[in-house]
Amino acid sequence: MSASNRLPVVVSTLTFGAFIAAVSTLTSLRARLSSTFGITLTPTMLRIFALAFALVNLKNLPFVWHWRVFKGIIYQSRIQKAVRTPETLFAPLITHTYSSPLDLDYNLHKSNSTYFADLDVARAHYVGSIIATGLRRLNAGDREGLPEEVQGASRARGGYGVALGGVGCWFHKEIGPMVRFEIWTRLLCWDRKWLYIISHVVRAGTVKPESYAMQPWKNKRLKGRKGKGEGEEWKKQVFATSIARYVLKKGRLTINPEIVLERSRLLPTRPEGMGMPPRAEAEWASKGGQSNGALKEPVNGIGSEPEQAEGWTWDKMEEERLRGLRIAVHFDALGSLQDEMRTDEALGSYSDWL
Repeated sequence: MSASNRLPVVVSTLTFGAFIAAVSTLTSLRARLSSTFGITLTPTMLRIFALAFALVNLKNLPFVWHWRVFKGIIYQSRIQKAVRTPETLFAPLITHTYSSPLDLDYNLHKSNSTYFADLDVARAHYVGSIIATGLRRLNAGDREGLPEEVQGASRARGGYGVALGGVGCWFHKEIGPMVRFEIWTRLLCWDRKWLYIISHVVRAGTVKPESYAMQPWKNKRLKGRKGKGEGEEWKKQVFATSIARYVLKKGRLTINPEIVLERSRLLPTRPEGMGMPPRAEAEWASKGGQSNGALKEPVNGIGSEPEQAEGWTWDKMEEERLRGLRIAVHFDALGSLQDEMRTDEALGSYSDWL
């Protein structure tokens, strides 16, 4: 969520707090409010009310969003001791939050703009959990066995990092005031440039995973529970679905996401002679897997026969990656919308404040 979108929330929180503080010090104003509402308002009562208002809207207070994001990044990259394995590459990470009063719009539903602030926090946790090890190893100079693309990256200025390159959201159901919800975030796929991350905003407690890979002590709570309920009923509890894409950089040099995932020990053993995924796969996937002139052979060794080997193999991983890529390319294609801006004639120009 951008600073401009958060500004009204910050201003309204500070304004209301200042109003309560002012009321608590003005005897005449307190008396007027007391006569209007028929109750006696003491300075202590007003301070308690102001404190309660701040606590209920804690997630909207200044700098709290920054704390939530950095807490997620630091916890997953520095404090979390559990080691992810290739088998959990596409498994979701769940974060919990709620819709505060200051999240609401004029319909008393969670405002669409506030979804993105919560999604930022969820993705901070998730992205930190899948690339932190790889980035840390690369920044420490561990590039043994990597392709020339990264071996030569030492000449690029700056450290290895990640940046958000686009986000979209589809709203399925409204979220009312003070409703608790969860955000299930996972890796959808990747190509030569982008990591695609999807998130599902779900009513809290209505969907349960079959197990917790990084928190095994929680698995005792799941005994006797089904992973997603009966049939497809769990889908009715999804409030919204989001997709985002991230790019990995060293200065101005783009790093193939597969390199970082491999350094994070999240990929199966790479078959001998297997190269990195090309960007051209987006065109291949958009045509439903039908090869074109540039892709006459099956992509990355995926043939027509299903994988028969036991365990999490490279071919199984590739099959899932390409399945997700067929979805992601439709979102990726929306990047051409920048060419749809019209500059010949405008309807008008107005201020959104005064």
